[in-house]
Amino acid sequence: MQIDTFKSIISTFADPGAEIIFDRSRIMFSINSDIIDAAITSRSGDIYVDEGAGFIHASKWIVTRLANLPLLANRIKEQIPTQADFVAPTANILPSLNSNPDDKKKKVCNALEEMLSNLSDRSPFETTVMYLTSDAGEGKTSLINKAAREQAKNFSTGKSDWLLVPVILGGRHFLRFDDITVGALQNKYRFPFLYYNSFLALVRMGVIVPAFDGFEEMFVENSSGEALSAMGILVSALESTGAVVIAARKAYFEFENLRSQEKLYDTISNYSVGFSKIEINRWSRDQFLAFCKKRDISSGEDIYDRVAERLGAEHSLLTRPVLVTRLLAIASTSDSLESFIERIQSSGSDFFSVFVRGIIEREATEKWIDRSGEMGASLLTVDEHCELLSLIAIGMWESRTEYLKKDHLEMIAEYFCDTKKKNPLQSQQVIDRVRGHALLIASNDIPSAVEFDHDEFRQFFLGDGLAATIEPMNKSATAEAFGILRRGILPEHVQLSFIRAVKRRNQSNSTCLDTANFIAKISALDGQASYTKENCGNLIARLLSELDVEDAHFEEIVFGIDCLRDCKITGVFFKDCHFSQGSYEFTTLRNCSFDNCTFGQIRIHSTTLFDNNHFDNCAIDSLKIETTGLEIWEPNAIKIYLASHGATFDEPVDANLDVLPPEIEEGIVNIEKLLRYFMRSTHISESVIKMKLGDRGQPFIDHSLPELLDKGIVAEIDNRGSGQQRRFKLARPLQQLNKRLTEAQGSYEKFLKSYENLGS
Repeated sequence: MQIDTFKSIISTFADPGAEIIFDRSRIMFSINSDIIDAAITSRSGDIYVDEGAGFIHASKWIVTRLANLPLLANRIKEQIPTQADFVAPTANILPSLNSNPDDKKKKVCNALEEMLSNLSDRSPFETTVMYLTSDAGEGKTSLINKAAREQAKNFSTGKSDWLLVPVILGGRHFLRFDDITVGALQNKYRFPFLYYNSFLALVRMGVIVPAFDGFEEMFVENSSGEALSAMGILVSALESTGAVVIAARKAYFEFENLRSQEKLYDTISNYSVGFSKIEINRWSRDQFLAFCKKRDISSGEDIYDRVAERLGAEHSLLTRPVLVTRLLAIASTSDSLESFIERIQSSGSDFFSVFVRGIIEREATEKWIDRSGEMGASLLTVDEHCELLSLIAIGMWESRTEYLKKDHLEMIAEYFCDTKKKNPLQSQQVIDRVRGHALLIASNDIPSAVEFDHDEFRQFFLGDGLAATIEPMNKSATAEAFGILRRGILPEHVQLSFIRAVKRRNQSNSTCLDTANFIAKISALDGQASYTKENCGNLIARLLSELDVEDAHFEEIVFGIDCLRDCKITGVFFKDCHFSQGSYEFTTLRNCSFDNCTFGQIRIHSTTLFDNNHFDNCAIDSLKIETTGLEIWEPNAIKIYLASHGATFDEPVDANLDVLPPEIEEGIVNIEKLLRYFMRSTHISESVIKMKLGDRGQPFIDHSLPELLDKGIVAEIDNRGSGQQRRFKLARPLQQLNKRLTEAQGSYEKFLKSYENLGS
């Protein structure tokens, strides 16, 4: 470690405003009001420090004396619960582009070992961003916690020199990593010794790897992009060093639309950053039986076979850890298993509701027994349990937390008992028992607080509670629903839970349409740009999907990004509505009319079906034909394309006119591919470009690359590794490149010409 680096790191630990005194061979400063007075010397170019017990290397002194990481390792082991029944899932590994240029996924049997191994062997020449991806309830949090404990043990025994520190983001809508990180260190790990800047310094040194868990609904293609921006600022602060783990549903480089990646890439493009991914696989029979064995359940094979025979081996009850845990609890009373499986089978896509009620039935009939009245009578019915849990989920949503403290929880329970006209003895029993409900657990982070056993349960009851709130469709329902919808963008699982709850209560078309019309009235209560508008639009689109309606009419609705994906909408009239950019994969629009509506980019797939739709005075930003990569911007060409697919307009369109842009030229195809590769690694080498472009690689290097360098589109940078090969980065903002590519309309020459006489 050089003296300048040493001084820089020391300054992040010193008390704010405290002077750091360097006097010949000594250093003195205060940290947490403790005076550090040490001798320093330089040997073979490295700094050594002595506080009286002999000189030790500066890096080791910072880790053990200033950062006190041995104590943090112990706190991690103490505060993260032991998972005695943990079963390591299988996974698909996609290493960073520089370490694996062929970009092929590798299947591994133990995701835990592979995760720790990849983080230990990370490149010192770039910041490593490892995505841990899976659907909800498939074990991301469990894997991160287990890995953190294992790594803390390895650190304490001297087998490793770095720590994995889980940081729970909790789906916050406005992310400030400094507040969240320091809060996690102090509140969860009881470790008040690091400022955020000193934490970052340790990440840059490679002795701490933060694992940010909670991007589930944040890290998606949304209108605000704050999650991407916040992560870009964090990665930029690491200055091409260190590593970060991000738990999310998908990695940012997997978004089909390059526009959604602009915020992050343009923030980090000046640094060397490599992205890798561990994709957790769902459990198979092997993991299910291993879990049963760790739970000392001898009938695991019988349970698996009975469920697989009726529901299939791929059903979520057998493949998702959070559901397997609950299934085994229900299966412990074998007499009820067959009837439970039958109900799950008959419920179809709404199986989660039946599953949750199966858990609650045991709670209601065996545990929540009323001691104030008739012997053996249930204190609450199953429906009442669901209502109470929905109120708790709504309380968490409205307070913007994923937990409730004791006084808030008891207040909700008391309010519930009042509405249900429970007598004082019954009310007190509910208040006393709610903290121990089967679907609630004590929070590990907040004293005297509870949270749902899994986030999916919280989201299910939030959607169910929203449906119950709206059901009366009166003034009171309007006010209460408005209060819920304006708090933030509802996660996808909440939206699905809401739709299924509405259809469960009444499966008629009129009920769904009435609900959609009621939500449209709520939408009108808020301003043009708001959570309320986008939530209402998303819910309306899902309610209209697969409805057989006539004369349905909606005005001034804002539909969110990807809102119409996989929706089947027929016979609806839209006026003065805005449809945000998005994918129309598996979307059907039939016999619909659009009057004075605006559309963002429409991404059309082979599964998109437009049939007999009418557009009157509408504006469409662009059409992206995903099968060919062609993007159409010119309004008349957009009309002609839609007319060729059965659309009609306020003025007749000759669909036979040949005004559509030509097919995309090979040069543009190569550039778009190159942009995708830069999403995986901000700096890539010549050999990677050759390998990724295949047969077209060498011609691209010989002819296209010099032109891109000349126009200032790509820039050559120093090679930080071994060998003589050249390395490159994008020299223009991704936002600008995307704009120029779309304006080029498939022409390579037009794309290059757009950069003539254009300053950098």
